[in-house]
Amino acid sequence: MYDTGKNSDEFGMDKGGSEADAGGETFAPVARFRRSLQRSMKLYLSVSRLVLGQSLGQHRWLAATGLAGALSFALLGAGVSALVAPYSDVETAALTADQAPQIVALDADGPVERVTLGAEAPTEEAPAQTASNEPTAAETAGIATSSAHTELAAPVAPAEPKEIQTKVAINDGETLMQVLTDAGADRVDAYHAIAAMKPHFSPSKMRAGQEVSLTFLTNPTAEKDEPAKLLTSISLQPDIERAIQVNRAEDGSYRTQEFQKELKSGFAHAKGAINSSLFLDAQQAGIPAPIILEMIRMFSYSVDFQREIHPGDTFEVFFDRKYDEDGIPVKEGQIAYASLTVDGKPYRLWRFKTADGDWDYYDENGNSMKKFLMKTPVDGARISSGFGMRKHPILGFTKFHEGVDFAAPKGTPIYAAGDGVVKIAGWVNGYGNFVELSHANRYETAYGHMSAFAKGIHPGIRVHQGQVIGYVGSTGRSTGPHLHYEIHIAGKKVNPLGVKMATGEKLGGKQLAAFKATRANVGSQMAETPLMTRVAQASETPKAN
Repeated sequence: MYDTGKNSDEFGMDKGGSEADAGGETFAPVARFRRSLQRSMKLYLSVSRLVLGQSLGQHRWLAATGLAGALSFALLGAGVSALVAPYSDVETAALTADQAPQIVALDADGPVERVTLGAEAPTEEAPAQTASNEPTAAETAGIATSSAHTELAAPVAPAEPKEIQTKVAINDGETLMQVLTDAGADRVDAYHAIAAMKPHFSPSKMRAGQEVSLTFLTNPTAEKDEPAKLLTSISLQPDIERAIQVNRAEDGSYRTQEFQKELKSGFAHAKGAINSSLFLDAQQAGIPAPIILEMIRMFSYSVDFQREIHPGDTFEVFFDRKYDEDGIPVKEGQIAYASLTVDGKPYRLWRFKTADGDWDYYDENGNSMKKFLMKTPVDGARISSGFGMRKHPILGFTKFHEGVDFAAPKGTPIYAAGDGVVKIAGWVNGYGNFVELSHANRYETAYGHMSAFAKGIHPGIRVHQGQVIGYVGSTGRSTGPHLHYEIHIAGKKVNPLGVKMATGEKLGGKQLAAFKATRANVGSQMAETPLMTRVAQASETPKAN
């Protein structure tokens, strides 16, 4: 009943068959699987015959069936293991091959070679080197690969510091510290730079619109707590005759240099006719605004610019000025001579320095231009209401107007009509912001509806003729910006336009002789100076003193 274990050709494989007979080395795993399966099946049949042959009852039959099932599952697991075992290392090898870095060496004269790092060298021996020292293809590929690797691994050069220059303007209400920090300067650097500047120029004197040139040096290696930019210099020009420069030293401190500009002195000569107003027509002739305003002030003691100026009247002015190295006028000086012909009557004035060191303007006879009081204490105004009875624009009924109203834009400066002492400076009903001045000979002047008082104006302070005491406004009972101007003589209000003012100082003796010499010298200089035009004024040739 037992299987004797004789050879069987049941599965088509002799016991003595070799792996080579089964298909050669190429199919060795398959042959091993078949032999294992053959042995397992033989064992299964033998055990089945033994169990089934000796079955005496139902219980033994069931036990035999269970044992056969268990053996079947074991046989299936053994078969699968035998089938998979030969390929257990294939996945690892494939993954290793895919992840191995590969270098492609390009040879202009040969095919592309692919070199895999970590791969085993071929078993065949490399051909012997020729006698010549020419590199082989593999060596060439190695050189190319090494060169490519060197280029990829080259370090990046660190960034170099760069110089950055910028120009900023001071805004109204801004400080120099704000300007520097907003431009990117470190606050500590800005503080030390300003401290170094103060002995030469106070930053508090900087005005709105003034430009400041800044230079920075980038700091590419800055640490977390270090500034990205270093403030290296500050340059500004407080006025046209000097410049300030603050530079950063190697030790990180700041030092200031002051440069004085050499300006050439010269003269300018202009004349023209009045068609609309002295201010507009003088501008058309190329005269700078400060000179025009000074002319108005000079003649305001003798001429009423609101009522007495007519088309066809003429003007002339001769003044000194400063020129830069390119011959461009950069600063206006003082008027040496000015004339105004009104309705055929000439008014001529020359500038002269008296023995006490004061400057003033005098006519051809040595009489000072100044009168006791100015006729019009505000520039560029027109008379909007005269002295006398009128219908009040707000109250609506006829009322005596005790002064003269000069209409002018809000903020126009108001001048003291003469030397005196401030009696009132404050709010007065109807007049709004109000100033009253006491003068000699029991004269008083009053100024109403001001928008604001000039700095330092308060009761008890002494003022000089022509000094700004306030600004045109519309405070109190007023329908628009204007100056209400009054003159009181011994407490009585009089018409400001009808008061005859006494003249000022009159030169005599040596003073008069010195004045006449100055007048002749000015006449010679005027003859040598060509008339300027608006186009040519910037290219005039400066004259030496």
